[in-house]
Amino acid sequence: MKRSLMVAAAVAAFVVPAAAPLAALAQEAPTSREERSAERAQRREARTERQAERPAPQPRAERPAAERPARPEARQERRQERQERRQARPDRPRPDARPEARQERRENRQERREDRRENRQDRPTRPDTRPENRQERREDRREYRQDRREDRQERRQDRREYREFRQRFNADAWRRDWNRRHGHDWWRNDRRFRGYSGVRIGFYFAPGHGYYSVPRSHWGQRYHAGQYLPSIFWRYSLDDWRTYGLGYPPEGTRWVLVDNHIYLIDRYDGYIIDVVYDAWRW
Repeated sequence: MKRSLMVAAAVAAFVVPAAAPLAALAQEAPTSREERSAERAQRREARTERQAERPAPQPRAERPAAERPARPEARQERRQERQERRQARPDRPRPDARPEARQERRENRQERREDRRENRQDRPTRPDTRPENRQERREDRREYRQDRREDRQERRQDRREYREFRQRFNADAWRRDWNRRHGHDWWRNDRRFRGYSGVRIGFYFAPGHGYYSVPRSHWGQRYHAGQYLPSIFWRYSLDDWRTYGLGYPPEGTRWVLVDNHIYLIDRYDGYIIDVVYDAWRW
């Protein structure tokens, strides 16, 4: 019993002080509401008094229709006034109408013409070089014709040498003899074929050079005598042609190995003189 009384006393000690401010607010709330309503009523009364003191708006006086001018008539009146002002202005003579201005323009034209004539006379006369140019062009044409004749003569001499080479070298006979004397794996013991491991797509193999990449446009193509070998293959020359028993190349030519074919080309323009197709047997 004593314990319950002690608990109740402790609770009351905490609740009563906390409830006191709430009670005070509850008492003050009605007063604040009453004050607010009173203030609103005062503002309404002051607004009505100000409205009552304002003077009433007077209606706008309208002119009779007879006094208002019509728009077309007003425009016509303004046009007449502008014309009268223009007529009242003094006439200003135009520059073209004055004889002095015309005379000045004529004098200026004459002066400009004389200046142009003097400038033409002061210019140095250009020498007429047309005959010399014609003579030079004629000489150039003659030299060009002479060069073409010499080129044709050289080509004829080259063709004779190529004809002699074909007579002393037969590509088919060389390939048959080489394959008959050598076996299928002769190249395995040759140091020039070191590193060869078979066919690779996009690559060719040249003895002494190894594998090298080939553009897609040239890979797998075969060229014939009379055509021109692309310049990318000129560097892979077969310098030890004596070892392979190939014919002595004429002056200005070389043996070139492209894939499994050997080409005899002109070293200046790549003209194909002779071809040995499928030179090796892998």
